[in-house]
Amino acid sequence: MASLSSLGVGSGLDAETIVTKLVALEKQPADTLTTKNTKLQTQVSTWGKIQSNFSALQDAASKLMDNNFWSATTAKSSDDASVSVTTGSSAAAGSYAVNVTQLAAAQSVASSAFAAGTTPVGEGTLRIELGKYTTDNSTTPPAVTFAAKAAATAVDISIGPGDNTLEKIRDRINTANAGVSATIVTDASGARLVMRGQNGEENAFRVSVTESATAPGLSALAYSAATGATSAMSRTQTAQNAQATINGLNVSSASNTLSNVLDGVTLKLNKVTTTPATVNVDLDTASISKGVNDFVTAYNSVVSTIRVQTLYDDASKTAGPLQGNATARGLLSQMRSLISSNTSASSTFSRLSDIGIDINKDGTLSTKSTKFNDAMGKLGELQKFFAGSSDTDSSLNGIGTRVKNLTKQILDTTSGAIANSTSGLNSTITRNNNKITSINDHASKVETRLRAQYTALDTNMAKLSGLSTYVTAQLAALNK
Repeated sequence: MASLSSLGVGSGLDAETIVTKLVALEKQPADTLTTKNTKLQTQVSTWGKIQSNFSALQDAASKLMDNNFWSATTAKSSDDASVSVTTGSSAAAGSYAVNVTQLAAAQSVASSAFAAGTTPVGEGTLRIELGKYTTDNSTTPPAVTFAAKAAATAVDISIGPGDNTLEKIRDRINTANAGVSATIVTDASGARLVMRGQNGEENAFRVSVTESATAPGLSALAYSAATGATSAMSRTQTAQNAQATINGLNVSSASNTLSNVLDGVTLKLNKVTTTPATVNVDLDTASISKGVNDFVTAYNSVVSTIRVQTLYDDASKTAGPLQGNATARGLLSQMRSLISSNTSASSTFSRLSDIGIDINKDGTLSTKSTKFNDAMGKLGELQKFFAGSSDTDSSLNGIGTRVKNLTKQILDTTSGAIANSTSGLNSTITRNNNKITSINDHASKVETRLRAQYTALDTNMAKLSGLSTYVTAQLAALNK
């Protein structure tokens, strides 16, 4: 069969052009469907934008229904370097004078100096117990006793032949989960093992040693501050609680972070104070105002997006992808009807205009700051206006509640308006794609048949041309 580039050579016809145009005519319905699908895909994408806007509006409305949103607080300390503060959802407005007299600290003990971290110390068993040292000042000299911590269990650490160096003992302590960590401090005098507990007076510790008779020396790591006890290590820091006063009330904590002293308020004690730090906890009106403005912005995005996508522009003579779409117009109508409705959820505010939010001619919302700030002075009623909810009387549902309920219906993935519209468009696109495939398959077969026919024509015409040349040559010879 002749190649495509030589099609028509034998017949002298422009067969390639003829075939191309005939196949194009066969494919023309597919091209029309492809153009339709491009428009349908644009509509699907447009519904995706609208869905995203409705989802943002639902989130903004849900935020206005959250009790924690309306009770959000902000806190400030007059001396962050000494006392810093954060608040949670249960914090209440108030003012507190915080005076720090002592910071929480952890017990720390150090051994005598060894030649190096690899120096053998001895073998046996280290027993580490957490607890509290108590001093009885009624005796002379004062007597010190140790009481084990009720919630803690003594931890025994076996030190064998392979663990008897200062470094190995450090590692064994650190993996024992005994509430104590160990490090090695090396200076000009040698290497010393330092053991440190956790903050708080009840997290003090003692170290008891049972030495191996064949490899003594481990008692160099024994420590107890109790009267009469043997201590080879020296205490470099005493375990103690943080001590402070809050509005004159004494408080004590094993941690420098006080998270349960005031409801919803966390105080971090950073250093001892000479004068009390003033901590003020106030309602976070800025975040509440922002949340309402975010709701307005999200609503405006929904309205503006639907208007633009359904609009016909006379100037440019162009229509939006959803121009004339009844579903889109219906959604816009529903939103406008809802946002302009009255609510009985609040005894003070019934319409958006009552709180300084007006409905513009194009259906979007705008906020009048002065009137809205006045409404912010009645947060309880403002919360009811947005977040009021009733299962029996819809008139008691706030504006935020109504918007959330409507957007939930619209965004439903099985029966919502957007899902139904998108599903219908995708089904049409699929059907069109199937038709396009069928048309292209048929056109391909037509092209194959035409090329076979014109190739055969070329062959036959070439034969006839050869025969004509032969006959002409023979006649010329006879004439001579």
